[in-house]
Amino acid sequence: MSATGLPAPPDDATAWSWVAEERIALADRLAGLDAPAWDGPSLCAGWRVRDVVGHLVWLAEASRPSATIDILRQHRPPSAAIVRIGRREGRADPAELLDRLRRSADGRFVVITQPPVMALGEVLVHGSDALRPAGGERRPADDRTGLVADAYRGVGFVFGARPAAKVRFTADDADWSVGPADGPEASGPGEAVLLALAGRPEGAADLSGPGTALLRS
Repeated sequence: MSATGLPAPPDDATAWSWVAEERIALADRLAGLDAPAWDGPSLCAGWRVRDVVGHLVWLAEASRPSATIDILRQHRPPSAAIVRIGRREGRADPAELLDRLRRSADGRFVVITQPPVMALGEVLVHGSDALRPAGGERRPADDRTGLVADAYRGVGFVFGARPAAKVRFTADDADWSVGPADGPEASGPGEAVLLALAGRPEGAADLSGPGTALLRS
């Protein structure tokens, strides 16, 4: 595995400051959605836009003890519990959800053993999950996008995008690549790279090159 064109991973304090900035920026973008869009489907299978935002609010407000207790109270496997919690939080009025996301922007919950850059990934990926179906503008790629993409490759492909292990991803709207230097290339917008690594078919659909055959198989 190798990455080119990216700076060194940020220290924890810097990463958390980025998370806070991205939460506030996302809240500002979501404020432009009309009422029907909030009840429309997101890119996150089975979740409406409001459920995705509810999930992000829950993550921002959570601590490890509170998250553990909440998941246990659902009496379901963790993945199913997370889905149920997202839908529960998503019942709130959109204005309330956005207010809570802004007020909890400095929240520092992340799953144990994972670095803060993974919390940044939650905001970037779920932000695209919510905004893309509603016609929102693509988030321009930058070093943050690339660092999250590189981090996703380093945590065992937790999103089920295992074919991505062999692919060299190159952002065509930024100056970075991640993945094996001799792997078949998949290139496109950095946001699409990130979505593909997060297991979203819509991300792979926006990429081109020989590596896309692996992603779409």
